[in-house]
Amino acid sequence: MSPAPADLPAPVDVVGLPIRPFDLSGLIATVVARAQGRIPTFGCYANAHTVNLACADPGYSRVLEKCDLLFADGASIVWAAHLAGITLPGRITAMDYLPVLAGRCEQAEVSLFLLGSKPGVAEKARQNLMTKFPRLRIAGFHHGHFDIAESETVISAINAARPDILLVGMSSPRQEQWIIENQHRIDAPVRWCVGALFDYLAGEELRAPAWLCRAGFEWLFRLAMDPVGKWRRYVLGNPRFVWNTVRWLSQRRRPSGISARFEPTGGLHQ
Repeated sequence: MSPAPADLPAPVDVVGLPIRPFDLSGLIATVVARAQGRIPTFGCYANAHTVNLACADPGYSRVLEKCDLLFADGASIVWAAHLAGITLPGRITAMDYLPVLAGRCEQAEVSLFLLGSKPGVAEKARQNLMTKFPRLRIAGFHHGHFDIAESETVISAINAARPDILLVGMSSPRQEQWIIENQHRIDAPVRWCVGALFDYLAGEELRAPAWLCRAGFEWLFRLAMDPVGKWRRYVLGNPRFVWNTVRWLSQRRRPSGISARFEPTGGLHQ
């Protein structure tokens, strides 16, 4: 019997994180089904940057482990899995899945709330989305440049709109930590981290050419576009990710070092 759309595939351990082996269509079908069923779902992505953060910060690593739906956003995650003999369907980036998500939400009358980026960006992203998907229900939007003291006001706005899916784009680790700290107060079944998605939708940041994305070198384009802002993440971060991957692989290959974070069925230890 095939799994129901709302079911989650068993996670696999990739660089110490529980990655759900989704393809794009499966990811979107699952998210929309869980939103329609109002099934509480915390969704995050994994790439070289978030792996590095998790390896350096046990608290952030625990946040990602609590995630219901953690998928491979970066080609680096797919490559690391391949080195360990694990097959992932491929990377799924926000700009790749967003058109599919918006189309499915439009058809299913599933509503979205956009939270993130600097003031004005989420509103422009909303306008551009509505141009392409005029029947898409966007219940509200709010910028992500607010301090902790303003969280209550932001949450009140979200809850008044009562969206089916809350998209949060505030960079890592802030977006994940904000969701986990406020998850029981947010009236939205699906809370999904989307990083810089609104910047792309609003035209604030350019996407790399498709061939470069397919080759797994989108990071090189982002570095070239913003060397001052991105050099630490890529020039220092990429070698660090390689080291974290080598260390993880060596631990897996030791008889006493094989990761025990997952049950044989794929479930996380509690």
